[in-house]
Amino acid sequence: MHSQSYANSLGYLILTTGLAMSLVSAFVPHFDAGYRLLTGVLLAGISPYIIYGIAVPLSRTLLTTILGLAIIIAHALLVFNERFIDQADYSDGTIYYYPLIIAFISLPLVAIIINKSLKS
Repeated sequence: MHSQSYANSLGYLILTTGLAMSLVSAFVPHFDAGYRLLTGVLLAGISPYIIYGIAVPLSRTLLTTILGLAIIIAHALLVFNERFIDQADYSDGTIYYYPLIIAFISLPLVAIIINKSLKS
């Protein structure tokens, strides 16, 4: 039982970290107004975590945790590259498209995880 509650706690930590990374990528410096919140970037960034957030309370398995770690690593690489290396130059649109691609890839995986947990 301890491993299941640990996996569930780690799932919620992944969700919290993902939401924080989405906020970091959505607040961009602006030359005359300090920082601006780009709502499109924020909504695209939280989309994989909305889908993953469905699986966290329903399935407390190692597979759920591994999926969450894969999502967080892919999103962290994207945010680090786009926000800090490219200095928030979102003109190519990768900050919008990649989180949506991650969400669409994780959607069937979350369905499989939930289906496995409901059968057992």
